[in-house]
Amino acid sequence: MDGTIRSEREEQFEELCISVDADEMHEQEAIEFFEAQFGEADFDAAQWLDIALYYSPAVARGIVDMVTPDDKARSNIAQVIADNLDISYGEDECQQFAETIQFALANGVPVDLDVVLDGCHRAIDDLDTWAEDDVKEPLLRLREELLRMQGEQ
Repeated sequence: MDGTIRSEREEQFEELCISVDADEMHEQEAIEFFEAQFGEADFDAAQWLDIALYYSPAVARGIVDMVTPDDKARSNIAQVIADNLDISYGEDECQQFAETIQFALANGVPVDLDVVLDGCHRAIDDLDTWAEDDVKEPLLRLREELLRMQGEQ
């Protein structure tokens, strides 16, 4: 997700989040797995929050209040989204990214909108060399939404 080596438990949490997002399981299983990690030596709530924010809004809603303000401040979700916009630029994905960013901001998770905008611009520039306008449209809408959010801050 962000290029760092993750623990087996983080990878398991990611798989749980993906399964929840695919409606293959109830989010409560992933939330309980998250809760069970508190107190573990290498548990990083910020990293786990980023996993939930990226892969499963339902899980993120269930865990965000368990994450301390200090851990929320260390969230890297803006960079995670920006780094993935070159491969995840479909209608559903861009809509979910906008909703994720709005959710994060509303729940005390800082999101550097400039970082996401930069990723959006890079992805649009890449698509300009080969893609039709309709392929770029979700990214263009995401960019407009990000600019709107920036104006509200």
